[in-house]
Amino acid sequence: MFVRAELLALLALVALLESCAAVAPPLGGPRDRTPPRRISSSPDSAARNVSQKFVRLNFSEPVVTKELSKNLLITPQLPPDNPYKLREDRNSITLLFDKPLDPNTTYSFNFREGVVDITEGLPARNAYLNFSTGAVLDSGKVSGVVTDVLTAKPVTGASVGLYRETDTVGVKRGRPYYTVLTDKDGKFNLSFLKDGQYKIYALADKNNNGRYDAGEKIAYLPAPITIAGSTGTPVPLVLTYPDRRPPLLTTRTPSPTQLRLSFNEGLRAATLVTLGTSPAPAALAEAMLLADRGRSLVLFKTPEVGDGRYLLTMTDSTGNVGHDTLQVKFPVPPATAKKTANPPLYSVEGNPRAVFPEGQVKFLFAVPVRIAAGSPFGTLVEDSVKRRPLRLPADGALSPDRTELTVRFNTKARKRLEILLDSAAITVVTGQALRLRPLRLGISEQDISTSLSGTITTKEKHFELQLLNDKLQVVTSLFSPKGSYLFADIPPGIYYLRVLIDSDGDGQWRNGDPNLLLPHEPVYLNPKPQQVRAGFDIVEPLSF
Repeated sequence: MFVRAELLALLALVALLESCAAVAPPLGGPRDRTPPRRISSSPDSAARNVSQKFVRLNFSEPVVTKELSKNLLITPQLPPDNPYKLREDRNSITLLFDKPLDPNTTYSFNFREGVVDITEGLPARNAYLNFSTGAVLDSGKVSGVVTDVLTAKPVTGASVGLYRETDTVGVKRGRPYYTVLTDKDGKFNLSFLKDGQYKIYALADKNNNGRYDAGEKIAYLPAPITIAGSTGTPVPLVLTYPDRRPPLLTTRTPSPTQLRLSFNEGLRAATLVTLGTSPAPAALAEAMLLADRGRSLVLFKTPEVGDGRYLLTMTDSTGNVGHDTLQVKFPVPPATAKKTANPPLYSVEGNPRAVFPEGQVKFLFAVPVRIAAGSPFGTLVEDSVKRRPLRLPADGALSPDRTELTVRFNTKARKRLEILLDSAAITVVTGQALRLRPLRLGISEQDISTSLSGTITTKEKHFELQLLNDKLQVVTSLFSPKGSYLFADIPPGIYYLRVLIDSDGDGQWRNGDPNLLLPHEPVYLNPKPQQVRAGFDIVEPLSF
């Protein structure tokens, strides 16, 4: 009995001691809002002639690591055969190494937000350490900002790396000697560097392998930079996209009336050539529609275009060309398939009920259309009395993809206006009936038209002027307009103006050099947002 009682008492004592030793946040009381701070380290900060094989940081309160592999930056980087081992004690963090660190080298260990307190997860202050394994503590420094070439916005989390000029492996196969990540403002700062010549790069390292891979954005300078002490001018780095890879066809979605092809990037152009005897190239081109900002190509089944083998040629925005062979077969729905109502083949943008006398109306088609050459495409009826034919290009315009017909008018009607599109002159490539109906409109005294225009002052001969939406996506473009520009009848919203300058005149703007030798061609982004409102004509001069 006494043995059993003593055993129970011993177990209770062990449990009590374990509960006292356990590290856990206290219950109740005010929240801890004071972050831990580094109070000492081994070696000391700025120490010289360090020979030990460990680094220890001691903090003012219990701490743990958080995503250490993501947060910890060690420069210069450790060789692959000498990785660190982590040991976490109550108030300290220790990195252990199997081998001595490189001799006569200044090291920087920055834990950033990788060490936090155990109660609130607050990042520790001063969680960094610099020391030298030699007699000298290097004082070289480089700083700067990383931005995106097309948006001019700072890039957060870009990996900035320095490679010694004698490094023959380079950014495509090797790892940088010094590295750091940009902050939320795109800024970077590397300190305690050895003086010398370095090649500098910045990467949008998608796979976090520390190397540049094709398809990733990269910033580079054609020549090395010189680091000499801590007095250097900031280095601006601009992320570009030097792409050599051809576009790829990713998915094919067939239906009884169309085949939709999707790509891994937006295309500038796409063509199909039959590998059989028919159809004719003109009929094939007429049955194609490049959609979704070039990420999709729709091939419609038409009386001339049907099942068969075709060669697809794809060209992306940088001029890379890809090819693919298609075995096209439009599936035939089974006889037992449930019949569904066919969606309308056209609509009117905005469903207007009234228009300004000097205005326009836009018809949107679900399938590319043809408009008979030399014939009126419709009739304009004013106040049910006066009638006149509508012709291209005087009274309208068909969009390049043949899915938008803009009808312009300058009428003297007082009460009513009718637009009668001619179903004999306007036909869809699939041969389906459009079922065009008269569009009856009232007359409004309010002008809701919009435009953005201005003068252009430049010495550049070859450039693309892009109209961007509030997400900096391209809405439309003008190629080398002379003296002035005009974007008319655009939907109300916020827009930006960007110019891609083709300096070498080769017909396309260079977004970086795959060999990382030539700089990207110039870009001008007007920083002023343009607020376009209905009934207003905005004027913004450009100079670049």
